[in-house]
Amino acid sequence: MRPVAARILDAFQLTRLSLAFGAVCELWLVTLLTRADPRYVHLPVYHMPLWKALFATGLVAIGLFAFAASLNDLLDVRHDRQFSPERPLAAGRIRTSSAAMVSFASLMMAVVAASVLGEAALVLTVAVAAAILFYDAIGKHIPSVGIVTIGLAHAANMFIPNWTMTFTLPVWWSMSHAVAIAASVHRIEDKRPYFGMRRILSLVAAWLFWSAVLLGGGAFASAGSAGGFWPQISRGDQLVGTGPIGLVWPVLALAAFLLLVRAKVAGHPGPVGSEKLRRYGAMWQAVYAAAWLMAAGLRAEALGMAVLAVAGLVAMTLLKEINGLSGRPVGWR
Repeated sequence: MRPVAARILDAFQLTRLSLAFGAVCELWLVTLLTRADPRYVHLPVYHMPLWKALFATGLVAIGLFAFAASLNDLLDVRHDRQFSPERPLAAGRIRTSSAAMVSFASLMMAVVAASVLGEAALVLTVAVAAAILFYDAIGKHIPSVGIVTIGLAHAANMFIPNWTMTFTLPVWWSMSHAVAIAASVHRIEDKRPYFGMRRILSLVAAWLFWSAVLLGGGAFASAGSAGGFWPQISRGDQLVGTGPIGLVWPVLALAAFLLLVRAKVAGHPGPVGSEKLRRYGAMWQAVYAAAWLMAAGLRAEALGMAVLAVAGLVAMTLLKEINGLSGRPVGWR
């Protein structure tokens, strides 16, 4: 492999960009819902061209994701040299100074892109970065705290394009999905500290608390407004939408994910099973985004998101195969 291509592949492994597509789709979901709802006419993302809105939110998601992944490897380099020596930083294929530059550049990219979306978006981006730093430095060593922090980072990430959004069901769904995946990976990999009953109860209690905050906050903010809790989609001079009956789409997406996980993860304990769960769990955020767009009555946008989900799955598979052809271990995925 040519040296330049090898360095690019190492950077992809360091930042886990093959898993970032789900995070991008989370922000694109909120962006499309916001642009279709006349209640959010006061937001910058409502008025800017669609390509610019998607480009800016995509850069925010990729920047924060790459920052989180590279910072994690920087802080865990000594641990990885013993337990995950195939990772590019632990293996010496990337210098520590280079990884630090990648992490800083990724964060700056997210911050600059967020500044286009307004002051509140910039503040939320910095808050998500702070949550990532807390998780990598402290939270991941306390499972009931770290796993909830992962879910909250996903939730806060989705509010970046629209910090006034009252339709918080998709945000809660994404947070719950991320918490479930992180908890399952912790159990499958038999990580320490072990998940005893007290830690499980603490995790459930924290999830219930933040679920009440998200769902209750959205319902409270929408009380008395003309549109209410459910999004009001503007089509010309009319407001259309499916109403709560549209929840059947996210439920179907969840059922499909559970079947996929059962087929892909069953019989693969340990790192192999957790890698598959983490990979498909991250990718499935794109499927959820398409389902929520269908739930809101945005059928054309839902179709486009579904196409992107399939394309993202294909791209992720190709990156996996390219990495396999390089002859390097697959533990980084």
